Amino acid sequence: MNFSFFIAMGLVLWLGGLKVTSGEMTVGTLTQFLTFMTILQMPVRQLGLLVNAIARGATCGMRLFALLDLDLAVKDKAGAPELKVSEGTLSFEHVSFRYPGTTRDVLKDVSFVAKRGQTIALVGPPGSGKSTLVHLIPRYYDVSSGTISIDGQNVAEVTVDSLRRSVAVVQQDSFLFTTTIENNIAYGNPWAKEQRIERAAESAQLHNYIAGLPAGYDTIVGERGVSLSGGQRQRLTIARSLVLKPAVMVFDDSTAAIDAGTEQRIRLAMRKFAEGRVTIVISHRLSSLMHADLILFIEDGRVVERGSHLELLARGGKYKALYDLQVRPEADLPMAAGK
Repeated sequence: MNFSFFIAMGLVLWLGGLKVTSGEMTVGTLTQFLTFMTILQMPVRQLGLLVNAIARGATCGMRLFALLDLDLAVKDKAGAPELKVSEGTLSFEHVSFRYPGTTRDVLKDVSFVAKRGQTIALVGPPGSGKSTLVHLIPRYYDVSSGTISIDGQNVAEVTVDSLRRSVAVVQQDSFLFTTTIENNIAYGNPWAKEQRIERAAESAQLHNYIAGLPAGYDTIVGERGVSLSGGQRQRLTIARSLVLKPAVMVFDDSTAAIDAGTEQRIRLAMRKFAEGRVTIVISHRLSSLMHADLILFIEDGRVVERGSHLELLARGGKYKALYDLQVRPEADLPMAAGK
């Protein structure tokens, strides 16, 4: 209850009692009484709003604490050391995975090695397990069998905090906060210097747009970035990940809402950035994958084809068929030729 309510109530009672005792009622006394009653109106009206606010707060608080009290499925093992990155080599060794409560393996015996400076591309039909594969690296889930390691250190044996500082995943759907562009970019590292934030924005091809805004990096983006387009939100999320300078960088179809020209500029700008880390790219747009050192075609949870772009084209398999559908003119396709 508002403190002014008690003050107004006390004054009204004191004045009323004083004047009734003395038997006097002047214009001044009436004016005072009406003034204090006016002051009293607002606290009394706020009582209803206060009751509603308390009810909403109690309900939200129960849900929040219920979430905070959940037992985490992924935990640090007792005495787990921090991840120490030196060479930056990522290794998958016979990894299989099934979601808890199911009997079907989403990934089946996946193995590959990626060294620092290499780009690994994952391609395949929807539901083949590409996103699940990259989500195992920062331990959003634990593998069912096999081993994922960074510089020979099993990711399941190190602390989750140190692992996730070394692995950045750029999702297709990004979450932005109702704050400035600068704060959104520096979300993972609030102490990042201004120059570092601007370099990350430049690599994500967002700096020129920000510089053209009246408030620049101090522009408020609104809840979930409502003032930005889909492509701008994705580029801001890319910049947020670049600020962290992770050992493993994952782009999970993160350029889907970006036009081809901007995507090419981002790719060219990030070549220097990618030299010091492993980069994993998931995309249904093959033009985003052609430059990769190793392309893995995943189908039904298995790696059915692997190799460079030219090697897979020469093999004439599933990757070649997908390439023909996306790149070759319709008139050159066998179905069109048979009409």
